[in-house]
Amino acid sequence: MNQIPWTFKTWIANFESVDLPIGDLARDVARSEGFPEEDYFGELLDFIGVKCGYNSPVIETFVLAWGYYLASKDPSGPVGSFTSL
Repeated sequence: MNQIPWTFKTWIANFESVDLPIGDLARDVARSEGFPEEDYFGELLDFIGVKCGYNSPVIETFVLAWGYYLASKDPSGPVGSFTSL
């Protein structure tokens, strides 16, 4: 199974219409000029931190979303394990 060819920026865009903190983050990312295109956790965390004034709930949402993003790319995760059934 191949990895899904997207970046965090393109992945998070799928949540722009969600009325939850992840949707708020997605909308903020979409509006942020210069949001990093590369998937480097530290770079993304720094960018988001500066933009939100290191607001703890925003940082927490990003960290959780980053984990979901990585899980979505992992073919050995729960979704990938069902493909052999």
